[in-house]
Amino acid sequence: MNFNFLDAFFRNISETSKRFIDDFGNRKKDFVHDIYGQKKPIWINTDKPFELYCEIPELRAIINRKAQMISHSKPCLINQDGEEVDKHWVYDLIEKPNPTQSWNDVIFSLAVNDNLFSSAFAYAPKRSFGIVNLFVPLPTNQVQLNLSGANFKQMDQKGLIDNITFLYSKDNKTTIEVDELVIIQTADGINLLNPVSRIESLKYPLSNIRAQYNKRNVLLENIGAIGILSTDKSDIGGALPLTPEEKIQIQKDWYNRSKDEIIITEQNVKWNAMSYPTKDLLLFEELTADKLALVDAFGLNQYIFSQEKGATFSNVKDGLKMAYNDTIIPEAKKIYNNISEQIGLTKEGLRLVPKFDHLSILQKDKLESSQALNSRADALNKIIQAGIVLSDEEKRALLNID
Repeated sequence: MNFNFLDAFFRNISETSKRFIDDFGNRKKDFVHDIYGQKKPIWINTDKPFELYCEIPELRAIINRKAQMISHSKPCLINQDGEEVDKHWVYDLIEKPNPTQSWNDVIFSLAVNDNLFSSAFAYAPKRSFGIVNLFVPLPTNQVQLNLSGANFKQMDQKGLIDNITFLYSKDNKTTIEVDELVIIQTADGINLLNPVSRIESLKYPLSNIRAQYNKRNVLLENIGAIGILSTDKSDIGGALPLTPEEKIQIQKDWYNRSKDEIIITEQNVKWNAMSYPTKDLLLFEELTADKLALVDAFGLNQYIFSQEKGATFSNVKDGLKMAYNDTIIPEAKKIYNNISEQIGLTKEGLRLVPKFDHLSILQKDKLESSQALNSRADALNKIIQAGIVLSDEEKRALLNID
């Protein structure tokens, strides 16, 4: 005997007449059982991070925000004494790294790939005299690393790698030699090459985020309010049941209407809700908790993202400062160090460094630091005027100067 919750609501369980909703059995299986009757957890496949990046808005928002913050840096070429070098061929590369991207776009692409796969690659072939005039970020999910098989006594990362196979498409691939590459990797603490993507550790919050969207969509599109339409008629002997014809008429009307339409009937019926209030399902609270897990994994601060409550000007400002100081600036330096070493700048005694001094959020830090230095200098002058003799080391310590 076929039985589902609408049978119990609108007809006698023992009634065996053919139902008019021919496809309802499949609908019940797909929507009701999968959402409300699932007893085992369902985890997403983390083998394809880029697909998750395209599918899950929270993941994309966090990675894009981080990559944008890194790409806001300004490249500066310095020598071994820390002095800025004004003229060099690398500035031509920065001005036009490839036909379609600016330097900020290049850094953004490298940061996105590094955060998704813990590896980023760029095609940067050397021309005459060691000059590099082309720099093209490669999508990591289309790169196959071919190891040399050499042991770990190699002094250079590229000594462990022969080349890469770049897949333009399934039937179109090419080999790029290691000397034509810039390779950036974020260590996972175990593997020296091919580090495990941090997306692997985010399987559970990412799965829950997807489940939140699935459940909310089913609630909005298919389930609606769940309850019983029962008769409200009675006589001296008690409640009067609906006739079979009345039940079928109401059931047909219910099924044929859109989710935002109401039933208009001459029958005296009442609604008894059986569903759990949506707000008590804590769907949005769960989504927030999962998003925070992503924010922490990528080293950012929750207040730099949109949220319903808790965001003030003060904590957004502090969140931005923390993100830059703790994550963005160190990771930008890592990217620029790899570029400097692998395109040959360090052999010339030069290095590209990222500068963030132009950002207003960090300029305020600079102003506060300057004000603090002035206060310490005033205190030092008063000590000297009082006739207290200090050594140069003691003066530097008071001024907090190395």
